[in-house]
Amino acid sequence: MELLFEILLFTGLILGACYVFLMVFFFIGWLKTKEEYPEVSSPVMISVIVAVRNEEAVISECLNALLAQEYPLEKFELIVADDYSTDKTGSILELFSAKYNHLRLLKLADNNLSPGKKNAIEAAVDIATGELIVSTDADCVMEKKWLQSIANCYAATNAKMIVAPVAFKEEKTVFEKMQSLEFMALMVSSGGALYFNKAIMCNGANLAYTKSVFNEVSGFSDIGGIASGDDVLLMYKIKKKYADGINYLKNKDAIVYTKAKQTVSEFIQQRKRWASKGFFAMNLETKVVALVVYLFNAFLVITPLIDWIGYRNCFFYGLLTVFCLILIGIKCIIDFLLLFLSASFFKKERFLLLFLPEQLIYMIYVVVIGAIGSMGKYEWKGRKTN
Repeated sequence: MELLFEILLFTGLILGACYVFLMVFFFIGWLKTKEEYPEVSSPVMISVIVAVRNEEAVISECLNALLAQEYPLEKFELIVADDYSTDKTGSILELFSAKYNHLRLLKLADNNLSPGKKNAIEAAVDIATGELIVSTDADCVMEKKWLQSIANCYAATNAKMIVAPVAFKEEKTVFEKMQSLEFMALMVSSGGALYFNKAIMCNGANLAYTKSVFNEVSGFSDIGGIASGDDVLLMYKIKKKYADGINYLKNKDAIVYTKAKQTVSEFIQQRKRWASKGFFAMNLETKVVALVVYLFNAFLVITPLIDWIGYRNCFFYGLLTVFCLILIGIKCIIDFLLLFLSASFFKKERFLLLFLPEQLIYMIYVVVIGAIGSMGKYEWKGRKTN
């Protein structure tokens, strides 16, 4: 029993130290990430791509936000790829395309193309005339200077890929606000890591890359078998070819807004989809981050149970639980600092009132979602993966 106690104690210390190092790493990287780029006088030609499927409830708001961009009309086109929608999405898109000349409608069904988001994006990239491809999702909206901020970053950095922030909007319930806290932490982590040239996360709702680099890495040709990953897996491919070719755009004008999931069921399906890419599809730095975060949270959840079950009649009874409480306290301090940075950037400081309950729920959530996500099964947009 004494040996097991020492092993658990040592494991907790190692995992805690690694976790604190990671959070400080993200913290420093985010602080040092540049926020402003000079406005370009000769903007790049941009093709905005939106792959849609059964989005009748949200597509109009998204298109109105995109068509309201303060960016020269002759310098951007909007390509909407309809991925076999079975609702009224198609008819809504036809009305918009008839009204706006720079909106191009691509229907996968009419072109006998295979269904799926990756196929929709590839088909849209193929007909795109822009030097820079910018992707977003149908349930997203953005401010009027969104494209200009991306163009400014591209002109200043000549990046092959630009990762930009995504945030939730109109959070009303406690559940939605807790999701917002988690999502803001992901944004800071991805931005902070990219400052040190470590590509661990990105989001297809706000992602830009050159058409030439997309073709250079053969798009999704060798990752098409994975249902999700049109963003992160593409980032890995670009990072492998261009080690310093990915930049994070930390600019408030560049934020894309979407809504948090309203139900636990929707939330779980979304997170299972995110996790379904699988551990072995990750690059090395993402694997390290995923392992440290998962194992540390699992340690904090499982070790008190071991303490209660295995040490009830032992001298060490309760000591591991106290040790875990100390580690949880340290975790809360470092996580709060990171979240404070993020909440300040996204102007959501009031959500920090939910920080402590979110932390306790998050530890269990990470362990559960990490386990079921590895099964690779989820339902999304009426389609099921096996």
